[in-house]
Amino acid sequence: MNVTTLAPVTARQAAERLEREPCTIRKWAQRYQARVLGRAGRETVFDFADLATIEWCIWASREVPATAEDRDELRAARRAATA
Repeated sequence: MNVTTLAPVTARQAAERLEREPCTIRKWAQRYQARVLGRAGRETVFDFADLATIEWCIWASREVPATAEDRDELRAARRAATA
């Protein structure tokens, strides 16, 4: 099992880092069940690594894995392949 540090971000923060619109991030989070870490006031806090993996899959025209755990495994496999 791969243990990673969770990187909490709001949709707005993720949008800035991924150069997307916040509404796009929220739609991805809904569509692909992105890992939710909690809330900060009125905003939902997501795991940035999970959102970045979703973004990479979309950009690379790959099927987005169904669960956050499957996306964790994909990230681990990609890291191992580049190491």
